[in-house]
Amino acid sequence: MANPGCPSKKLKLFEELKRRNVFRVGAAYAVAAWVLLQVFDVVGEILELPEWGGKLILAMLVVGFFIALILAWAFELTPEGVKRESEVDRENSQTAQTGRKMDRIIIGLLAVAVVLLLGDRLYFVETETVSPIAPEQEENAADSAALYDSIGVLPFANITNDPDQDYFSDGIAEELLNALAKLKNLKVAARTSSFSLKGKDLDAIEIGNQLKVDTVLEGSVRKSGTRLRITAQLIDAANGYHLWSETYDRELTDVFAVQDEITEAIVTALKVHLETGEAVPTAQHGEPNIEAYQKYLQGKHIVRTGDGDGRDALELFREATEIDPGLAAAWAARAQAVVDLRETAFWGDIPAEEAHLLARNNIDRALALDPRQAEAYVAQGMLFADEYRYEEALDSLEKAIAINPSLAEAWTWRGRLLYRFGRIRESKGSLLRALEIDPLHARTAFFAAGVATEFYDPEYLGDVLEMSRDFPDIAVRLELFEKTLTSPPSAEAYRLVVASLEDEPRWLGRYNLFALKEFDGSRFGGQMRYPQEFLMWMYISTNQLAKAEAQWEKLSVERQQADINLEERSIQLAMQGACKESVELLDLAHEGQLRIYGMVDPNMNRSNSQLALNRAFCLGQLGRDKEAAAIIDKVRVYVDTLRENATWGYAQLEAKLLVLEGNADQAIDVLERAIARFELSWAVRYDPVVATLNEHPRFVALFEAVDRRIDSLREELGMPPATL
Repeated sequence: MANPGCPSKKLKLFEELKRRNVFRVGAAYAVAAWVLLQVFDVVGEILELPEWGGKLILAMLVVGFFIALILAWAFELTPEGVKRESEVDRENSQTAQTGRKMDRIIIGLLAVAVVLLLGDRLYFVETETVSPIAPEQEENAADSAALYDSIGVLPFANITNDPDQDYFSDGIAEELLNALAKLKNLKVAARTSSFSLKGKDLDAIEIGNQLKVDTVLEGSVRKSGTRLRITAQLIDAANGYHLWSETYDRELTDVFAVQDEITEAIVTALKVHLETGEAVPTAQHGEPNIEAYQKYLQGKHIVRTGDGDGRDALELFREATEIDPGLAAAWAARAQAVVDLRETAFWGDIPAEEAHLLARNNIDRALALDPRQAEAYVAQGMLFADEYRYEEALDSLEKAIAINPSLAEAWTWRGRLLYRFGRIRESKGSLLRALEIDPLHARTAFFAAGVATEFYDPEYLGDVLEMSRDFPDIAVRLELFEKTLTSPPSAEAYRLVVASLEDEPRWLGRYNLFALKEFDGSRFGGQMRYPQEFLMWMYISTNQLAKAEAQWEKLSVERQQADINLEERSIQLAMQGACKESVELLDLAHEGQLRIYGMVDPNMNRSNSQLALNRAFCLGQLGRDKEAAAIIDKVRVYVDTLRENATWGYAQLEAKLLVLEGNADQAIDVLERAIARFELSWAVRYDPVVATLNEHPRFVALFEAVDRRIDSLREELGMPPATL
C-alpha cells in the first residue's frame, strides 16, 4: 500500500531547501565557477600556464560545489555572524533577506558572464578572422582571379600557447598543401620553402616574392580539449588583398572534414580550371583515428624541423600505424624514414638489408591502402635506387610526379637517377624544376650544385647559383668553382678559397690537395662517421699507397667488407698490378653483377663506369679479352650518352676507353684538353688505366707542365715545392 505521506515529505524538503537558499547558493556558485573558468582560460593563455591547471581548477570547483550546498543547508548568515541553522530561531531567521542579496549577486554574475561571452566572440573575430574586404578589394581580386595559378601554404599559427601543439597546427597546413598539390593546374610552393618562413615578420607580398606564388594561404589553430577552432585566409600576393576567409568551430574528430572544406573553398576562390573529371582532392581519405593522425603529424614535424632524431620520427610513424593500420600516409612516411636511417658509409644505423626489407613492407602497405600515395612512390624510388634497380626507381618517381606534380622530392630524386643514367640534360631540368617548386630545400640545392660542377656549363651553373642564394656555403663553392677551376689557379683565388672555407676543412683540404698537392689528414679526424675510410680514399687517389694500406688495416673486418671499401680496395690493387685480386673484390662488392651507370659517394672518379673499365683492364691483363671487350662496348654506350648531353664531365672515361682500345695518342689529346680547361686534376695520372701511359713522352711532358704550374702557385704563396 502506498505511503500517502511521502509526497508531503518531499514537498517539505523542497520548501526547506528553498527557504535555506540552497538553490540560490548552487546557482550563484555555478555562475561564479563558469566565470572563474573563463578568466583562467584567458589568463592561462597569457601566462602560458599548463593545460592540467584548468583541469585541476575544474575538479576543485566540482568538489567545492557540494561543500557549498552542505554549508548552505547547515549554516545561516545572521547579523551576529554565521550560525548553525539549528541554533537560529525561525522567527528571527534572515534567510529571506539573504535570498534577495543572493538574487542580486546571481544577476551580477550573469552580467559578467554575458560580457565575457561577448568579449570572447569579439576577441576571436579581431584576432583570428581577417579584416573585412573592401568593395574595391573584391573588385580587384575578381578581375585577377583568373590569373591565379600558384599558391604558398604557410604553417598555421598555434594560438593555443602550448609549443608542444605546434606539430598539430603545422600538420593541418601541410595536409592542405598536399591536397592542393594534387591539382595539376595549380602550382604549390613546396613545404620546405613555405615552412621556412614560419615566425618571420613578412607580409603577403614579400612572401609571394620569395616563394614565387600568386596567392598565400595562412591561418591559425586553437585546440582546447576536444574543441578546435581553425581560421584560414587566402591573400593575393601581388597587392595583399584578402580573397577569402573563414573560421571553423568543430570537434577535434572533424578536423579532416574541415581540411576538405578549406580545400574546396580555396579552389573556388582561385577559380582553378580543373581537368575534365578531376575532382577537388580531399586532405585525408577516410576517417583515420585521431590519435594515430596526431602521432603521424608529430613525426612529420620532426622530419621537417630536424627537432629530434630520425629514430624519434620513425617511432612515431610506427605508433601511428599500430593505432590505425589504415593510415596510408603514415606507412609511406615510415618507409622514407627507414630508408633515410639505413646504414651507409656516412650515416644511419639500421643494417641495409634489414632497412630494405622494412621499407619494402611499409611501401606495400601504403600502396595497398592508397594506390595514389605519391610519397610512397618516392620511398619506393629511393629503395630501388639504393639497390641499383635504376629503371624501376625512375618508373616509381614518374608515378609520384604524375600523382603530385608539385612534389619536389620526386623531382629531386628523378634528377639524381637521370644523372646516373648519363642523361645529364634531363637531370638538370628535373633538378631545376625541383628548385622552382622548393627553392629553400638544402638537399636539392646541394645536389644540383654537384651536377653543376661535375658536368659544367655556364648557363646551368648560373641558374643553380641564382637559385641557391639562400645557401651561402653552396653559393660560395659554386662561385669559387667558377673563379678557380674554370680558369688558371692564382694565389689571389687560393686566398679567397682559404678565407671562405676555413670553417670547412673537408672542402679546403680537397682544394689544397688538387690545386696545391698538399693534404693534411689530421684535419678530418672528428668530422665523419668513418674518417679512416675517407683518408684511405684520399691516399689511394694520390698514389700514397703505403698510407692507404695503413688505413685499410685499421678497418674492422665488417667495414672491410662494405661495398664502398671493397671497390676502393680494388682500385688500389689494380694500381699495384694485383689484377686477379682486384676483380675478385669487385665481384664480391657487386655480387658478380656488372654495374655501368651512376656515381657512388663520395664522387672521386669512382663511378660504376670507372670501376667497370678498371675491371675490363684487369680482365685484359688476365687474358680474358672477350669479357673485357663486352664491358668496353657497354661503357662506350654510356659515354656516348654523356657526350650527347654534356661537353664536360666525362674526359677521364673517354681517355680510359681510348687507352683500352689502343689509341694512346688520342687518349692524351683528351687529357690535354681536359687539363687545360681544369676539368681534370693532376691526380688523374694515377688511375690504373691512365697510368699505363706513364712512359709516353707526351704524357710525361703534360704532367711535368702541371707540376711546374703548381710549384709556381706555391712559390707565389710563399710555400716550398710540392712533395706529393
